[in-house]
Amino acid sequence: MAPADAAWLLGLLALHGLAMPADLPQAQLWFERAQMLGHPLASAGLAWCQLAGCVNAPNPAVAMHWIARVRRTDLGLAKLLEWHAAKALAPLPKLAPSSPDRSRSSEGLAPTPSSASLERLLVEASRAGNAQAGNELGLEYLAQGHLNEALAQFQSSAPRSEAAAANANLLASRINSNSAKRPKSARYSAADWYAEARRYHIGDGVPANYAEAVRLYQIAASAGHPDAKRMLSLIFSRPAPDGTIDIAWMQQLATIETGPSGVPQGAGLVMPKGWQRDPSPLYDWVPPEWRNAAVRKPVQR
Repeated sequence: MAPADAAWLLGLLALHGLAMPADLPQAQLWFERAQMLGHPLASAGLAWCQLAGCVNAPNPAVAMHWIARVRRTDLGLAKLLEWHAAKALAPLPKLAPSSPDRSRSSEGLAPTPSSASLERLLVEASRAGNAQAGNELGLEYLAQGHLNEALAQFQSSAPRSEAAAANANLLASRINSNSAKRPKSARYSAADWYAEARRYHIGDGVPANYAEAVRLYQIAASAGHPDAKRMLSLIFSRPAPDGTIDIAWMQQLATIETGPSGVPQGAGLVMPKGWQRDPSPLYDWVPPEWRNAAVRKPVQR
């Protein structure tokens, strides 16, 4: 294996915790080495490290510098990374204590000013051949209640994405199990919305995005999820001086869950299984033999 390819692979393995414990700073070091050695995709690793905060705090603005370089090699991957950056750069919502109690439909995502442009990035990435973008687009359609479009998107991406294949099977089974009187039961449930909110809050498989987390908590709360309501109460109880979300407080809340009384319990939340995403936009580039090795038992010596 050429040195550049070896450095790129070691970065991927360290990033995803394959064949070694996950080590984000080490992953960034290997991506930097791969960049120095001229690997064509090393800039994608450096872009993701800026989005995920491999060494320092996440910096989507710096990530855009590396994303521009990715466009020369893989337009679909560049568009997907740009979508992640755009979501991270979205402005934090103003605190509105009454908003969790407002009547808001749980049948789809609450619209945001940039939702159209974000979806356009996914469409462009999917058309450029990125399977993960196709899976994300399917999840967007699913959240909006467009089940047939979501299923078609999952199925078209399934040959190149295990997550999309799993989502296609899950959605098809839900649709097939529904009677004509219950056509909407395959949409996101309150638990689904809460699980998504926690993912964006703690940065599970995606860069932490507090604006998106608050928005999804609000949807889950309006759908009746008690933990989402309690989390929103905690978030709104300690605003920043300018009335927006307190970033430090959100970081603290990301490590806890709340009990029935609303008091933080301090235990990490176990995310329920449901709709799937790959661990990172770079996961497609992990060779299959290394993914398969992750599920094998170690050889006893």
